[in-house]
Amino acid sequence: MRHRNLLLILLAEIVLFTAIGGGTFHSFGEVVGYFRFYWSDLLSQSAPVLLLAFGMTLVLTTAGIDLSVASSAAFIACVMSTFAPGTAFWWTAVPVGLVLGIFLGLANGLLIARLDIPPIIATLGTMILYRGLCYAVMGDLERAPFVEVPGYEWFGQFWGSIGLVGVVFVGVGFWYHRSRWRSEIMILGGNRVAARYAGIAVTRRLCEVYALMGFLAFLAALCFTARNSSVSGSSLSGWELHVVVAVVLGGTRVQGGGGTLVGSLLGVLILAVLDEGLRGASVWGEQHLPFKISHLEYLVLGTLLVGGVWLNTRPARLGKSP
Repeated sequence: MRHRNLLLILLAEIVLFTAIGGGTFHSFGEVVGYFRFYWSDLLSQSAPVLLLAFGMTLVLTTAGIDLSVASSAAFIACVMSTFAPGTAFWWTAVPVGLVLGIFLGLANGLLIARLDIPPIIATLGTMILYRGLCYAVMGDLERAPFVEVPGYEWFGQFWGSIGLVGVVFVGVGFWYHRSRWRSEIMILGGNRVAARYAGIAVTRRLCEVYALMGFLAFLAALCFTARNSSVSGSSLSGWELHVVVAVVLGGTRVQGGGGTLVGSLLGVLILAVLDEGLRGASVWGEQHLPFKISHLEYLVLGTLLVGGVWLNTRPARLGKSP
């Protein structure tokens, strides 16, 4: 039922923004061509957020949160940009980025699981730390060695980025939904004390989830740098908000104990269509409205976040006796 509602919202967005800023079509072929280009570009652009949303779904399922996802991906990209371009980039920068991503995620997991720091505080701290490290590595520079790496652009193209997302969501997601690991992190998210009494290795599972988040941040950095060709210390700023909103809107409970990968995917697409639609409708808005449509983005994101949390907790509240 919830997935059907998300699909209806997505369809309504497409119809609305196409009517406002999609241009005029004179034949069915023009409509097909427009949407083919629209979706190929939108999905390629959304690939990094989709990858991060996969990991955030698992993190929220454990009753945690990772506010450092965007800073982690940016820091990985910044470190990779310091290596010399060329074929050797695949054997130097890429392995370093992979190890760094897992390390950054594991660091978050250890802070939360071993030091018992609340996830929102731990990852808020590492978000600031990792962003500071971005500027320490880059300064005010913007580097673009990725365009000189043979084959690297594949990760930013439609089939490359969507293929990577497909492997994660279909391949890993298929295993995840049928694994005992999923059951254990859901129990962990529902009640950590009960999980310990049930014999679940709580510390290990939390570290695994956050390390996986770091690995996905590395994949997101690959897609981002392949598509944008350059990186700076401010790259991906604010993306953590989009990831959290998409996952919560998709039906994952912030209290932990439940999450849906399909819902998270739909949540990302809804936000991507919204973002693209607001940009496309800017010209129309300048002619008909007293404010800029692009300024509505964060207003809508905040509303969706609060509304998503309310919708996800409503069934539990309705089930309580007064």
